[in-house]
This record gives sequence, structure tokens and C-alpha cells, in this order.
Amino acid sequence: MKRIILSAIFIMAIVVSANAQDYKWFIGGQAGYVTGKSGNTRTTAITVAPEVGFRFSKDFAFASSFGYTHLTTKVGNNKAKSNGFIIGPYLRYTFLKKGIVGAFVDGGAKFGLSDVKGFEAGLRPGISIDLTNRLSVVASLGFVGYNDGKNIGRNKYGKGFEVDFSGNQSSFGFYFSI
Repeated sequence: MKRIILSAIFIMAIVVSANAQDYKWFIGGQAGYVTGKSGNTRTTAITVAPEVGFRFSKDFAFASSFGYTHLTTKVGNNKAKSNGFIIGPYLRYTFLKKGIVGAFVDGGAKFGLSDVKGFEAGLRPGISIDLTNRLSVVASLGFVGYNDGKNIGRNKYGKGFEVDFSGNQSSFGFYFSI
């Protein structure tokens, strides 16, 4: 696990060493709240995931989220809580840009640390809307990839390949270009 995280940091350092005055850094992130009930089991997840990234061409950007997740599972009168940190490096390819609207796909992975352990890797399609030349709204609309079936993803199907375009795999965030 350490090797994977160090490799992601190394790749980000290479990307960052590109000519910064010609392209843009961005910061932003996402926050989420998901709750659901199945039988007598209720699961609630709260996530805060700030991001930092670097656009190294008009079509490509590299970024990583550094998030915190609180997970509560209640079965009958029993309640279990867990907290964890998630690191999620990704490469974004913007394949369509028309005016202020862009369509993209993120290829990346997420690694869960501490109580919320796990791993997932895959593709997340999405759209972005530039509200100003510095502020964008971004929505990811699903997930296609591998999930190890642990707590990191919202995968209710267990370990394996996943194609999920439900609301459970969608997210919404803001980005500010520096």
C-alpha cells in the first residue's frame, strides 16, 4: 500500500514540475452525505474530500483528493462507527468542450486508510460548467471499474467489477483555478 501511495505522490511531483506559468493549478473538492436502509440495517456515510490538481494541457489534468469519511452502521439497536482517510489520485481527460460546458472522464484509484480500508480503481465520467474563468462546478455521474468490496466505495455488491450509474456513485463539487 505504501508503494502505491508513494508512486502516486511521485507521479504528481513529475506533473507539478511542468511549466506552471503556462497552465493552471486548481483547488476544490467535494462533500457528501449518503444514507440507506436495507431490512433492519441503516448505513450512513459522511465524506469531506478537498482536492488539489494541475492542468498540464487543455485536455489533461492530474489531481488527488485527500478525504475524510465517517461511516455509521446501525443494525437494530446496535450501532458501529468507523472513521477513515481516503487518498484518491486521478488523471482527467476532457474530451469535449463547448463554451462553458465540458465533458470528461477521470481514471483513477482510491485508497482507504485507518478504519475505512479498501481499494477501488476505474473510470468516472462527468461534466463541468465554468461559472467564471476561475470557478467551475463539476459533477461525476457514475463508476465503471474494480472495487475490493470493502468500505471505501459505496459498492453494495461486494468484490469485483462494477458498472454503477446510480445516485450512490454520483458526486458534486466546486473547483477554483489559481
